[in-house]
Amino acid sequence: MKRLEKEKNKYDFFGKFGIFFILLVTLVVGSFCSNVFLRPRNIMNVVRQNSTIGIVACGSLLVLICGEVDLSPGSVAAFAGCLGAMTMAKTGNVFLAGLVGIVLGTAIGFLNGFVITKFRIPSFIMTLATQLIARGAILALTDAKPFSGLKGFVWYGQGYVGPMPVPILIWLVCIFFTWLLLNRLRTGRYIYAAGGNANAAKASGINVDAIKMKAFAFGGMMAGLGGVILMARVNSGQPTGGEGLEFSAITAVILGGTSMSGGVGNIYGTVAGALIIGFLTNIMTINNVNSYYQQIVQGVIIAIAVIIDVNIRNKKKN
Repeated sequence: MKRLEKEKNKYDFFGKFGIFFILLVTLVVGSFCSNVFLRPRNIMNVVRQNSTIGIVACGSLLVLICGEVDLSPGSVAAFAGCLGAMTMAKTGNVFLAGLVGIVLGTAIGFLNGFVITKFRIPSFIMTLATQLIARGAILALTDAKPFSGLKGFVWYGQGYVGPMPVPILIWLVCIFFTWLLLNRLRTGRYIYAAGGNANAAKASGINVDAIKMKAFAFGGMMAGLGGVILMARVNSGQPTGGEGLEFSAITAVILGGTSMSGGVGNIYGTVAGALIIGFLTNIMTINNVNSYYQQIVQGVIIAIAVIIDVNIRNKKKN
């Protein structure tokens, strides 16, 4: 019995803190691969460039904890971000442009959750459909052509508040809000309960459908916000932007220790996962690794993370 208890404690410890060890190893490896890797300017650039992934990952975290999956954030980011950019081009109002992107993303996320819960459609199928619809809609609306003339919109993606880049500040706010939601608010407890055991949650009086709709709406909001930052960073509306963003976000969440089966996950691990992806990409870019091989590496990371997750859960059961 003691041996089994020690084994479970070991896997619990690895599940909670293993990601930070991997992050440390990534930094050490990067320092040996390049002399410029650990320079503050490079670190800041990596965090800023990956802030969009980190923001979207905050939303994906809640959806995965609920035991669902959202494949639409990349297309939603492009759709909401481009429409926010269009608003900026027509009105010149930076605040309104950002608000349009966030509201549209939230609305699409809520619609995903509503259809999934009310019609009992697998989230994989529904969000895949949304991915295609949102991408097709923005490509048709823009004739698949980028557009510029956005004036001050660039502030969201390239601006600074003092020495701190705006995208990093926005990511920090999203991290704090996600932490607050999961750890200090009743909704967070319900999200864990819904993902851990939906039937038990229903029996205890939790409206699981409403909780899942809120999780999808939050995921859509983060995708919309990420889209605004994505377009602002290149100072143009890019209808093809955000491709693969959903997979990078899901990779960060799973790598951070969130279980694919739901009920387990935290924002700390997700942040570490996003940073690992960013640093690994930076290491490969510095060393001139072909972008196609970078995709292979990301796929391998997903596979390893899922294998580890399944192994840890099986060990806990035994």
